[in-house]
Amino acid sequence: MNDRQTKLAEASSILGYTFNQPDWLWEALQAAGSGVRTVGSRAVREGNKPLAGLGDRILAMAIVNIAVDQNLTGDLGDTNSRIQMHASNARLASLCDDIGLTGCIERNVSQQGLVSQSVKSATVEAVLGAAFKDGGMGAAQQVMQHLRLI
Repeated sequence: MNDRQTKLAEASSILGYTFNQPDWLWEALQAAGSGVRTVGSRAVREGNKPLAGLGDRILAMAIVNIAVDQNLTGDLGDTNSRIQMHASNARLASLCDDIGLTGCIERNVSQQGLVSQSVKSATVEAVLGAAFKDGGMGAAQQVMQHLRLI
């Protein structure tokens, strides 16, 4: 297996989800400056940032949706606090390390192997966005539950 295949297999196992279109996962694993310029037909000059933005919103929506279902909604401050508690960059970066996803990231070649907290948290968000693009909200929810984000 080559490096891409190895990282895709490991990340898929970590996430508890098999991608129908593995290019979405490969894009999610790209730090900005990784050296990978395209994934399939998509340009990834900014790495996983577009998928991370999508994943951030999906995670926030899932957290708020659960709060509504459980009648836990209060004012806007309560909702924002709940999102911050479950989806802070520090928590997501720590999770990335704890589950072993950090080892799957295609790093920025100039960072000498170091992976910043922001890259780790963006990667967790990006894999949620990738799962959504691959299989819809059900797939994203499956990954969030597997990772105990919700």
